[in-house]
Amino acid sequence: MKNRFSINRLTLAFASLLLAVVLSGCGSKQRSRYVCNCEEQKQLQTFVKESIKPANNMSDEEMEDVVHQLRVDGIKIYCKQKAVWVDNNGSIDWTKQKFDSCDVVMDAW
Repeated sequence: MKNRFSINRLTLAFASLLLAVVLSGCGSKQRSRYVCNCEEQKQLQTFVKESIKPANNMSDEEMEDVVHQLRVDGIKIYCKQKAVWVDNNGSIDWTKQKFDSCDVVMDAW
């Protein structure tokens, strides 16, 4: 009788642990993302626009790569990191966001 009780408790503990693991993988979680408001977006655009010519070293490097890197650097400089609800596949869960209509979650990379 004692062994049977121990096995039932062990089975219950394992089932509870398994359920907790499965449930923790469901739904969305908050992750840190760069978010720009309208003013920061204007500053970012100005930064990229004014930095293109000085950043062009006239090499064979594609300018698309330079513009991309300027954008990434500008996002890091001008935008703020905020907690954003993201689902398991990395997409933003817009049903849980409480941003101003002017706020944009930036995809820096």
